[in-house]
Amino acid sequence: MWSRIKPRKMYSRLFLYSCIAVCLLTLAFTMYLSRLFVQSTMEEINTSNQDKMQQVVQTSEFTLQKLRQFALRVYSEENIALWLNMNRDNYSPLSLYKAAASVREFVHSEPFIHSICLFNFKMNQIYSSSEAGLYTPQDYYDQSMLNGIKSKGTTPYLQFFDHNVQGKSYLALVVPAAGPNRNYSGYVTILFSKPLLNEHMLQISGQDQKKMIVEDPNKAFILGNADAELASELAKAEKPASASSRWEWATDEGTWSIQTAELPIEGWKVYLLSPISAWQAKIDRIRIDIIVSSVVLVLALLLFLFWQSYRRLKPISDLTARLQSKLGLKEPIADSAHADNEIAWLDSSFDRLVGRLEQLDMSLKSSKALIKDDLLRQWILSSKASGPAEQFIRKQTVILRTGTFRIAVIRLESYGRFTEYYDFTSRKLLRYALGNMMAEVLANHEFAAETVDFGSDHIVALISSSASDDEEARVLEAMEDVRVQIRRWLKLELQAAVSPELDEGSNLQPVYDRIYELTLLAFLCDEDRVFTMGDLERYQAGEGSVPDEQLLKQAIHTVRLRNADALGADLDSLTRHMQGLSYEECKLQLTHIIYSLMKSFKNGKTFQGMKSIHAFLERFSTIGEVKVWLLQELLQMMDQQRPRSGSGRKEEFVSEMMEFVRNHLHNPMLSVDDIAEHVSISVNYARQIFKEHYQLSLSDYITDQRIKYAIHLLTTTDWTVADITEQSGFQTKSTFFSLFKRATGMTPGQYRLEKAKL
Repeated sequence: MWSRIKPRKMYSRLFLYSCIAVCLLTLAFTMYLSRLFVQSTMEEINTSNQDKMQQVVQTSEFTLQKLRQFALRVYSEENIALWLNMNRDNYSPLSLYKAAASVREFVHSEPFIHSICLFNFKMNQIYSSSEAGLYTPQDYYDQSMLNGIKSKGTTPYLQFFDHNVQGKSYLALVVPAAGPNRNYSGYVTILFSKPLLNEHMLQISGQDQKKMIVEDPNKAFILGNADAELASELAKAEKPASASSRWEWATDEGTWSIQTAELPIEGWKVYLLSPISAWQAKIDRIRIDIIVSSVVLVLALLLFLFWQSYRRLKPISDLTARLQSKLGLKEPIADSAHADNEIAWLDSSFDRLVGRLEQLDMSLKSSKALIKDDLLRQWILSSKASGPAEQFIRKQTVILRTGTFRIAVIRLESYGRFTEYYDFTSRKLLRYALGNMMAEVLANHEFAAETVDFGSDHIVALISSSASDDEEARVLEAMEDVRVQIRRWLKLELQAAVSPELDEGSNLQPVYDRIYELTLLAFLCDEDRVFTMGDLERYQAGEGSVPDEQLLKQAIHTVRLRNADALGADLDSLTRHMQGLSYEECKLQLTHIIYSLMKSFKNGKTFQGMKSIHAFLERFSTIGEVKVWLLQELLQMMDQQRPRSGSGRKEEFVSEMMEFVRNHLHNPMLSVDDIAEHVSISVNYARQIFKEHYQLSLSDYITDQRIKYAIHLLTTTDWTVADITEQSGFQTKSTFFSLFKRATGMTPGQYRLEKAKL
């Protein structure tokens, strides 16, 4: 049945299948999303209510205990205690004045207090702070409080209770408590404002949709923002057995979600009532929005799928039909069950092509080739190659064939412009092409060479020495030919430099740094040639002509921090003393400053195209003009170095960071700071975008790559574990063992044995 009605054309059939799949998936996803949203919303509301309830309980216990302590302080205050215990024999009007003053101070110091009353039954006198007057028991306005104190038992010991005075409700406290077996002649009663307690202690207001109800042990409504009717219904309602559970309660006003808690000291119960109907209306609106959005999305996807199927897949159907008409029974697929599948006709040919590409890729990126590149890079960046690394380089390269060799560097001018207009992959291919051309041109001049890419603006070549008398001239000629050929075919301008002969025990790190610095000499002089180590001595600042290096480093640091406000002040400090120098000394110092900035920001494009600093400075007539120009260029450099927010640029940063990590795994001091400086972004931004794209911290990625590289060496070489530890960049053998076992569950020796059995 289905075989009769299904479309015969592949693009129509795929469109039909896509429609069914999209509709079913969208329906399931919409239902799941709606359910997940409702569940998440309810959980979030309940969690919020629980947090608020917990906070209210903690705040209430703290506040009530503080008020209780405050009441004891009032009772024990010297002037108040003196008046409370005074009788008619030692009565003094001054004592009442002092007690009243102390009461006023207490009232003003505690915002929750409405009034304080002092009872002295020996003299039958009552002082009230709210009325600021003295009463007798007969004319006292709060007879209910007076009767409660005299009845000796109606007021609990240091417990708050609800009290009404002149039609208003307050929270009251009596000190000391009036009760059985207590015979006191003086009492202090304090009335606390319920609105202030509701606002500050319970953290509620009258306009809040949520209701808070606090019941005393007699289930009487004592605090909260609910009305008396709702509190009365709640007191009569049937409640769950658990005192701290969540439950629902239906009333005429709607359904409430209730969180309960207890204040154990007071014996009160606290109820937080949240209206479910208000949440449900919002949830329903959002659920409808989700469904409508899903329908619109499905329609848009179906239109897009139809357009893509017709545009992209119809040519494949036409191509398959033409192939079938040409091939006939000689179809390129072996499985006859897929003979009616148009894609299967092309799949077999693609499989063969992919297989050949994989073989080619394996031949280009064999294990030995990868190890060779890593070891050459480590050799250049380290003081000396380790034993296994040296043996490997001897066997796999001809660099150490004669015992001596040279280091050559070619640096691409205007590389900063490439970083602005070309992505990471394009720049990597460019450096790959430069390295291949350099090695091929040197081979044409009968020099064996290995090129190394450091992921920056230059390529390094290790050139085997032939020990002939005219070798230096031949090397310079070959490097000049490298420049000519690259300029001819790639239209790129290069600067090149060559080191003197080096032996296998030489420390290559400082030599490499100096040779790279030689390629920057073109900025100092307008010479277009291959530089040698002797040229480095030509640039020597005269005595008294070197600017303050500390100020220069501070200016460079300011540019890296992108502190535009401080940059102007740094340049002023750096050039202020030049006013008293001669023209040549001033020009020499400015040359040194610009040259140092070029070396520090070699990947920027601000100074690109400047052939000679000396010639460039001729256009300015004053130091102030040079300073204004330099400030503008450095501000522009700051703007160029600001991290961009585009996802493509972030992915490019991540790719560059990953390549830098792979190229420097052997360095045990490799840090996130080094990586961030390499890509010219801040450390925090480097960590952020790497974690965002790779779902792994940058530090963990470094450790992971070191473990993988160690595993690679364990399975492809016979090096000792100590040598592998060093080559993988681990500082100590114990650290390597610990991290390796955590990652694989085995020690390095056990891992090598297990792999050897396979």
